[in-house]
Amino acid sequence: MQRFTFLFIILFSPLAIAGKISIKSQPDSAEIFIVDGSSKPVLLGKTPFESDLEEIIRNYVKSSSFVLELKKDGHDPYRVLVAKTANVDMALTATLELSQAITNIKEHDFLMNELFDVQKLIRARNFTDAINKLEDLEKKNPRLSIIPELRATAMYLNKDVEGALSYYRKAFSVNPDNADAYRMKIYLEKKLGVDSEMK
Repeated sequence: MQRFTFLFIILFSPLAIAGKISIKSQPDSAEIFIVDGSSKPVLLGKTPFESDLEEIIRNYVKSSSFVLELKKDGHDPYRVLVAKTANVDMALTATLELSQAITNIKEHDFLMNELFDVQKLIRARNFTDAINKLEDLEKKNPRLSIIPELRATAMYLNKDVEGALSYYRKAFSVNPDNADAYRMKIYLEKKLGVDSEMK
């Protein structure tokens, strides 16, 4: 879902004869569009941007108010509703939020890097650090079966067979399609002589 910001901006400057407009954004290089009623958006330029407000209103605004819209790839649009008046100075600084799709990609990328680090720790037989990292990841991602599966693997290699069984069971309960977790669960249940759960 897109997030928009709507504000009325009327900054009175009694001494101003012709107002100036200044627009900055974080990040910069956002495209600035002006929208007046039903007309198509017009590109004014990119941030940082400075211009004569009276000239912009004269050229593009026919109604009593208009919308300034800032756009940048990978970010949600930022919209501001402005009252029509040329004899003011207007300064706008906008923070554009990352779009949810980009945020998700960044989160997934971070998770993949963390899981690769865990696998390196396991290969190096640093089971304690691997398990601690997996514990933190599991708190943030409780619906991913790969995390308890990797934790079970680290425990198994560290000779904690009962703990490994517990986490293989957990991985399988989170995702019954996790065939590797299921096979290890059955194997360890037979090895320990315990009843099978969640066949």
